[in-house]
Formats: sequence, structure tokens, C-alpha cells
Amino acid sequence: MMEMPKGRLFAVLLLALSAFFYFMPFAFIVFLSNLFPRLLAEWSCWLFFIPAFLLPYYYGSKGVRLVGVFTVLVLGMMYYLFTFNRTMSIHLLHWLLTLFTTTAIAFWVGIFVERFSRSAADAREQNLQLKSLFAASELFAFSLDPQEVLNQSPEIIRETLGFDNADIWLLEGENSLRLAASNLPPVFGAPDTFPADRCLPGLALSSGEGVFIEEPLIDERIENKAWLNQLKYRSSAALPLIHRGEKLGVLIVSSMKKYKFTSERRELLRTFVNQLSLHIKNAMLYREVQQQAIIDEATGLYNHRHLNEYLDKETKRVDREGGQLSLLMLDLNYFKDYNDMYGHPSGDLLLREFGEVLRAAVRETDVTVRYGGDEFAVVLPQTDGLGAEQLSARVLEQLNEHRFSGFEKIVGGVLTVSIGRSTYPDPAKSKVELIKLADDQLYRMKELWREARKISS
Repeated sequence: MMEMPKGRLFAVLLLALSAFFYFMPFAFIVFLSNLFPRLLAEWSCWLFFIPAFLLPYYYGSKGVRLVGVFTVLVLGMMYYLFTFNRTMSIHLLHWLLTLFTTTAIAFWVGIFVERFSRSAADAREQNLQLKSLFAASELFAFSLDPQEVLNQSPEIIRETLGFDNADIWLLEGENSLRLAASNLPPVFGAPDTFPADRCLPGLALSSGEGVFIEEPLIDERIENKAWLNQLKYRSSAALPLIHRGEKLGVLIVSSMKKYKFTSERRELLRTFVNQLSLHIKNAMLYREVQQQAIIDEATGLYNHRHLNEYLDKETKRVDREGGQLSLLMLDLNYFKDYNDMYGHPSGDLLLREFGEVLRAAVRETDVTVRYGGDEFAVVLPQTDGLGAEQLSARVLEQLNEHRFSGFEKIVGGVLTVSIGRSTYPDPAKSKVELIKLADDQLYRMKELWREARKISS
């Protein structure tokens, strides 16, 4: 089967040849009958066969309509000739029979081409659907990073399902959706959050079913028509992301041209959404397990393992981009006395409270860690030695202002800490040396505290 021609030049040539073949018999019979045998003139009627076949073959139903237009014009000419020249009636009868024959052929070819083209289009669409499911399954199977899956899903939908845009919104709490991934150009300024009970997302989440809208501009379920006019959407759908009854979010797909939501396309979208929901949930569970592996259970801060991984990443970043990285090491004074007086459960509660105060005292970009026992650490990205010194003084000030219960019975009456600090790449030349220099200074500060404690005793 030849592909449908798209070039204007081909279309113009084909129409010109069709007109020529349709109206050439008139030249034979009316103007050239004296020069050519009458039999040749009658056989010239079969020139109708050429456009009657070619137009429907190349243009399907449009070609059939063109054949119909030409046929009506020829019939009009026949009637005119019959009225004014009845001696040509036998030739006109032959023309009429030829017209009916060629028109019948045209309609048959047109229907055949349409059906064949539709079958070919269905086959291509099924192939794209299989490719879509395969691409999605491959992505979901080999990636446990939920953001990677979210970022790639809109492009998979665009390439294989024919939608221009796809947005994935995830639930935050019960009443708000957060835009997690989209291939909508940033020039449109799409919002990052959206109420979970409004418009298409609200319909999809409340019903738990897909909402398919083929005429959004006139559909009463769409509240914001101005947004649709700006984006020029002609069709839209929203499908809830649900895993075992748990609502995770909404997938919204849109097309700038008319999109027919057939039962097959709806089922494919539901299958894709089910796979996406399953993977998002699995990835969320995997991230929770990962998070638990790097979180200290007693304080809720990061643990020693995460400190090593984070320092590896940050020292490499400094090597690559420049800048400095500082580290604070902190140790609680009188913690042993507190444990001896109140017991270890109370000591654990004190460590959690201390961790909360410490995290509030540092910057949002700083990483707070329980290093082990009653020792803590704070990683200070993009911070030099002077900045580390200033932050250390602020931490001491805020810790001294906080009254930790129970210390009124301990020597000194308040919780105090010893702090050591160091900076990479100067003076520390490696991650190991960064930790060692900060720990060494912490040890010296601890020794000074012990000496002062002996003198005060």
C-alpha cells in the first residue's frame, strides 16, 4: 500500500490530470469527432476510470468526494449536450454507463483504502501501546528512584500515547496536590500546588475512576476555561493514582487536537496508571527503608553512616567546584553524671531533646548528625573557618539559653557542650583528616573542661 501523498505539488498535478481525463471525452465527441473514428470517441469515455481509481486510492474518502464532484459536473454537461444535440444520445448513453461504472469503482476503492488505512492505523497504535507498556515496565523494573520514574513518565506518555502534555500530581496531606513531574513548557507558569478537591483532579480522586473529556471547552465539569484556552487543549483526561485503596495522586493527560478515548485507549491508560501507582508506592517504601538506614532511631538525626557518605559527596564537590567545607564535632558535658542520676531511658530522652535544639540552632542547609554516644556532628557546606567559628558560637549561645530539665541537680546546673571544628581543604586535606582535626580539637576542649571541673571541685 502506497503512503498517502502529502505534497501540494502532487495534489495539484493529480487534480489537473483527473480533470483532464474526465473532460477529454468531450473534446473527442464534441470538437474532434470529425477527426477521430466514432468508436475511438466512445472508448475515450473509459478515461473516467483513471481518476475514479487514483483519487480514492490516494485520498480515501476525500478522493471519493472529488470523484462525486467531477461526476456531477460531467452529468450536467451530458444533460446539456442531450438537450441541444439528441443525435449524440447513443454516445451520451455510453458516457452514462461509463460514469456509473467508474463511480462504482471509485466508491469501492475509497472504502477499501479507508478500511485498509484504518486497519494500518490501528496496528500502528497497538504497536505504540505495546511499546508504551514495555518502556514503562522497563523503567519501573530497573529504577527505584521515584523522581526518575516521575520525570520520565510524561515523555513516555507523549511519545507513545499521542498526548501533548502529561502532569503527575502527588497528594500532600488530604487536601493538596503537589506537581511532581510535567512536560508542560515553563513559559505557561503552571502552579506547583493545586486543591485536591477541585476540577479534573478532584473528580478523579473522589470517584476513584478515570475522567475522560473529549470536548473540555464545552464540558461543564471543567471550571477553568481560561486555562484551557491558553493551552489550546482539545481533549483531556485525569486518572487517579491508587495502590491497594491508598490514593497517591493524579495523572492528567491533554491533547491539543481531538483525541478519541476509545475503550482500548482507556484500558491502556488505566494499565499504565496501575503500573505507575505500583512503582511509586514501591519506590516510596524503598526510600523509607533507605531513610531508616541513615537515621538515628534515638534522636531522629542522621547517623554515622550518612555522615561518611555525605562528606564523601561534599569533599568531591569542593574538589570539582571550589569553595570550602567545615565540620563541627560536639560532645555533651556532664552526660555521664546525668545518666548515673536519672538512668539511661532519661538519658535517651535528653539526647533527643538536645538533637532537636541543635537542629534548630544551625542553618537549613547544614546537616546534623549523631556521631555516637553523646557525641554529635554538624556538616557546614560552603562554609570557611571563620563561618564555622561564628556558627559554633551561635550554637553554644542557643544551647546555653535552653534549659534542659534535670540539670539543676547536676554540677554547674546547666547542660554545656565542648565543640571542635575543622575546614576542608585547608587545613584538612581529606575527609578522614577533616574528621580527625575536628575530633582532636574537641578532645582538647574536653580536656580543658575536665581541668576546669577539677579546679571548681
